[in-house]
Amino acid sequence: MTHSIKKLEQNLYEESLQLSEYAFQYKVPSEKRDKRLQQLKVQDVYGIFSEGSLAAKLHLLSLEVWIGNEKYSMGGIAGVATYPEYRRKGLVRSLLSHALEEMNNKGQTISMLHPFDIDFYRKFGWEVFAYFNKLYLTKKDLIPIKKTNGSIKRFTKETYPVELHQLYDRYASNHSGMLERTKEWWKERSIGDLWIAIYYDENHVPQGYLSYEVKNQKMKVEEFVPLNAEARHGLWNFICQHDSMINESELVLNPNEPLSFLLRNPRVKMERFPYFMNRIVNVESFLNAHLKHIEFDDRLTLTIKDDQAEWNNGTFTVSAHGVKKSEPADNTVVMDINTLTAVIFGVYSPKALMDMGQIEGDLPEVAKLEKLTKDVSPFFYDFF
Repeated sequence: MTHSIKKLEQNLYEESLQLSEYAFQYKVPSEKRDKRLQQLKVQDVYGIFSEGSLAAKLHLLSLEVWIGNEKYSMGGIAGVATYPEYRRKGLVRSLLSHALEEMNNKGQTISMLHPFDIDFYRKFGWEVFAYFNKLYLTKKDLIPIKKTNGSIKRFTKETYPVELHQLYDRYASNHSGMLERTKEWWKERSIGDLWIAIYYDENHVPQGYLSYEVKNQKMKVEEFVPLNAEARHGLWNFICQHDSMINESELVLNPNEPLSFLLRNPRVKMERFPYFMNRIVNVESFLNAHLKHIEFDDRLTLTIKDDQAEWNNGTFTVSAHGVKKSEPADNTVVMDINTLTAVIFGVYSPKALMDMGQIEGDLPEVAKLEKLTKDVSPFFYDFF
């Protein structure tokens, strides 16, 4: 069934906010309401109406993400919501299809979202690419490790130095999928009411940071970003200095962060959570841009299946000269859009995905996919 989709004007932002409050079960206080509505001015909000009232909606944010040291245009999907009386009528399906077309028209070759249901979004081509570990500690675990000669300085969103942006960018450029943060994003979304602690080495060069809060005798570390071993030790020792103030601590960590291994007693509770999903919006456009930043000196034939973006369905020849639509060949490698995205962002190796049954083809041809990847791991610290 085809639904009529309308881009919401400012006079309908309040109705959009009310749907969010109902669907996500929260209430924006009156003193913060105007600020929340103002944020919608930099988003595209699409809605489906029934008898003149908003029935379902989706927000589209124009953002950028890092893949190694290069940035790519990304469409962020957020605020997907439907009133219960209109659910299971295909409204969200229509909104997602419309969003893919909009992103494609804007040249946003990547899309990301935080799923309410992973399986649901997989049907539309998005795949889990970012996980995080949550480390649960008690007071007895807060034992300093190797002493450092550097120092810690604390800041708020009003006082932090531009060095914080530089630290994050250096960290992000060693990963795939991390968000390019604007100054406004830093202040209002990344920091907000949190504290920032930056570690400086003995030469006063910043080498890492963490964002955190201390409340009700509990320290919650939202971002732990050391650029080297010294910063890791220094930031951890700073956390330990809160032992007289707290009874417990929770740290959100990159799955590749080795901090837990370094603890005096590593036998602590740690959980792994699937977090963000992404997908390639336009295979040909993305790969043509991507090839400019990697060394691909081979020839590969890919057949991609994408039930939601018809422009991606088909066979592509990838070479050092670029990407173009072609006809299937005997050595064609076959996969869906979810799997191609997982390959590019380094979620699993092509061989591992082949072993899972996600890629079809001869092993020598599948191995060529490695040349399309960068030696960086996927991660994402933000939320929208």
